[in-house]
Amino acid sequence: AGDKYKFYGTRILKITPMILKKLNWGWKIGIMYALFVMFILFMVYKAVNMKTELVTKDYYAEELRYQEQIDKMNRSNALKEKMEWKIIGKEVRFLFPVNEVGRDVKAEVFFYRPNSSAQDFTATCVADTSGRCSITSEKFRHGIYKMQVNWKAGDETYFDEGIININ
Repeated sequence: AGDKYKFYGTRILKITPMILKKLNWGWKIGIMYALFVMFILFMVYKAVNMKTELVTKDYYAEELRYQEQIDKMNRSNALKEKMEWKIIGKEVRFLFPVNEVGRDVKAEVFFYRPNSSAQDFTATCVADTSGRCSITSEKFRHGIYKMQVNWKAGDETYFDEGIININ
């Protein structure tokens, strides 16, 4: 049985160059063109079926509101004391600079998971008089999150962001 397949394979290898020698240059160009078209169609198929997730659904509206975001970041950067955070398990603890901005601090935190928008979520917290608050969530999965913190102290709004790793 092994000789039969070996002979068949050898015969095919011997016949293929003979067939290519018998084809004129027009057929060879046509075969190359057909192979190229099949490759392009395959690439289009792969591109259409690729899963793409946008960070936000409405980029234009976000762009118009971005100046407000820049102002919030500038106010945060102007503070002498910066907002700090610490990760303990599935809990993120925040320390806001209440000595500088006042004691009435409220925060909305957006946790953005770069590899899966299904795992994005928003949480809120209100700081105590010492400026501490924490967010614990079962929604946290092991991995990296981009954390965006919009916080308000009195009449001023601030923005901080960072990358956290949940173990």
